[in-house]
Order: sequence, then C-alpha cells, then structure tokens
Amino acid sequence: MVGRLSDKVWRKAAETAVARAARVSRYASYDEATAALVKDGAPATVLDAARRELQAARDLLAAGRHAEAFDQAGRASEEATRAWCAAQTAKPGEFRAFWCHAANGVAGMNWDQAAELLARNGFTAVLPNMLWGGVSFGRSSLLPQASATRDDIADCLAACRRHGLKIHIWKVNWNTGWAVPKAFLDQMGAEGRLQMDAAGKVEPWLCPSNPANQKLEIDSMVEVARNYAVDGLHFDYIRYPDGNHCFCPGCRERFGKATGDALADWPKAAQNGGRLRAQWLDWRRSNITTVVKGVSEQARAVRPGIQLSAAVFRNWAVDRDGVGQDWKLWCDRGWLDFVCPMDYTTSGYQFAGEVTKQLGWAGKVPVYPGIGASATGIAMSPEQVIEQIKIARAKGAPGFTIFNYGANEAANLVPMLGLGITRPTK
Repeated sequence: MVGRLSDKVWRKAAETAVARAARVSRYASYDEATAALVKDGAPATVLDAARRELQAARDLLAAGRHAEAFDQAGRASEEATRAWCAAQTAKPGEFRAFWCHAANGVAGMNWDQAAELLARNGFTAVLPNMLWGGVSFGRSSLLPQASATRDDIADCLAACRRHGLKIHIWKVNWNTGWAVPKAFLDQMGAEGRLQMDAAGKVEPWLCPSNPANQKLEIDSMVEVARNYAVDGLHFDYIRYPDGNHCFCPGCRERFGKATGDALADWPKAAQNGGRLRAQWLDWRRSNITTVVKGVSEQARAVRPGIQLSAAVFRNWAVDRDGVGQDWKLWCDRGWLDFVCPMDYTTSGYQFAGEVTKQLGWAGKVPVYPGIGASATGIAMSPEQVIEQIKIARAKGAPGFTIFNYGANEAANLVPMLGLGITRPTK
C-alpha cells in the first residue's frame, strides 16, 4: 500500500530483497556457498538455477521494475535454499527425531499423516508428549485421562508402526500440566504434595521428595511400558523448576530426618551460604535420581529392550546443583540409553562447544543433541538446522533431535531436510 504512494519504498524493499537473495546459509555470496558445497562433493553447477533467478531479479531492479524485482528475489531465494538443502549428504544409520509437544500430533494432520511425512523425509523416530505430572493422553489407572474417548498414545503408536518410525513416549515429569483436572490439583494441594518456594508460594509441580509422588512418577511411566509396545520412555522436566524449590513442609521434615538436624534455621540452612547447603544439593539430586533409576529398572523388567532417554539441560556441571539434574550419573550408571541435551541456540559456535562437552559427560551413552528450530524465542531456517546437524555429526554425535514438530515444521522444514541431510537411506 505504501509502495503505491512512493516508489522509493518499493525500490528500497526490492534492493533489500535482492541483497538477501544473494546470500545462502551463512555464506555472503553464491560463489562462497558453491565452494563449500563442492568441497562436500556437490557439482559446481549446484546453484546455477538460483543464479539465473537472481540475475533476473537484478535485471528487473536495474530496469526500475521494483515490485517485480521484489517477487523475483523471493523466487531466487527459494531456489537457492532448495538447491542448498538438496546438495547435503545423508548419513546412514543416524538417529533422526522430532519432539512433538501436542499429544494429538500436528495441527491439520492425523497421526498417520504426520508419521508418514517424517518417514518419507528420512526421520527415524518421534518423541510425542503424552504424559504430564497430572494427566495422561493414553489409558491410565494412575493419572487422570485427558479424554475418555480418545487414546492418543494408541493412535500415534499405530501410525509409527505403519510407517517404520520408533516411538519414545515423552513425559513432562513433576509439572502437572495445562490439562490437569482441577480436582486432581486440589487433591495434591490438600495432601501437601505440591512444591513451594522459600517464601511459601505453592507451584503446580509435584514435590520430588514426597515418596507418594516418586511412586506416581515411576508407576505412571512403567504403566505405559506395560500397556503399549512402545520403543522407549523419555523423561523431560526431570528436575526442579529452579534453585528456589522445594521448601514445602514435607521437604523440611524429610530433609531433617535425612540429616538428623532439627533445622531451626530453616530454610536458611539449605540456601546459598547455608550450613547444610552441600547436603541439601545432594539430597535434591537423590530425589530426582530415585525416579530415573526406578523407571529404568522397572520398565526394562516389564518390557525387555525398551529404551530410556531424557531431555536435559545442557550444562550438567552447573545444572546438577541448579535444578538437581545429575544426568551424567544417569549415563554412568546405565539408566539411560541415550540423552538429548536441549542445545537451543542459533549460534553454531555455541552449539559446537555444548556438544563437545556433552559427549564427554555422557561417556558411552549416545548423545542426540537437541536442535531448537522453534524453541521459545527461536525461529531457525532450514539452512541453520542443517548447519547444526553437520556440527553434531562432525563432533561425533550419532544423531539429533529437533524441537518442535508442528504445522510450520511439517510444511517448511521437514521437506527441506528430506531433500538432502535426512534423505532416506537403506
């Protein structure tokens, strides 16, 4: 609309679009991008079609046909992106997965369509969010069911089997979730089973030190292994919310009993600089670890061959104290079959540094780095996702996991990756 009043606006927009179209991935020009692709084995003609589209846009710009130049630049950019994606090399035997936060799958698709799209584009697994601390999206005698008529776990499992995808059921631990029935939350509050911060504010998270909560977390995950022939169980939020939880009366009682201390200076004794700080941090870690150990042992007994995994914070050395997440220990003890650190950043340099450290912490346990394509505050292009996949490979990671499988990713990311970097391989 503004362009109809001032051609200067169209000219500026067209100039910007043409300049943007001349860049591919992290390279400033087609020549730089071509050199990088040729080095990886692509033909020197890989971007020739995009060059022609770009030159047409430049010609239109020079002729003063700014609106047409703007549209043509868009076509050039699309052609360059497709060419870049198609020139990438797939790696046989790689674990390629998406987290899917919606239990009923991708908006506008049923699970069969969503699974087929992943499989057709070379993905090997999906991690659907089917459990929270206070609700199940499948059959359960332990947690409230999100639906009395729909079984999302069964629907997803059947679709995955039809299309050859592995399915690892993702549970958000402790956090009761957006779909938790009020009656359940009220019951947990009345029984003193919810977390409190140091000021006494109640949070809708189950307290990890409460034995009944530990049992519920373990049993609800093992129940899935018993009821469904899934390939794996996946922990998430397997931690405290932060360093200021949990200070509920039950934690005071149980920590006091564990240390043999009257805790007259509660909660100061457990806070930063407190006289029992080291014991407190060990005790918090043990509460979380009890659940990981319990699920790992019991689920494997119920369904031999099932795999246990976890989405974890990326800096184990810091987060084992900050949120009680001692995932290196879980790897060392063999309680996890793979681990997915949430390395959500657009910086390739930062991503590479995180993966390097994580591979060392995990030891013999496979690391499938989490790529935050659409994590909070992040919107990554296909080229950026490809760069991080290549970094993970170069560092020695045998796979990767992408967040999140939604409608935008189904339309714009999955097909672009399937052109090359995740192309199906035998």
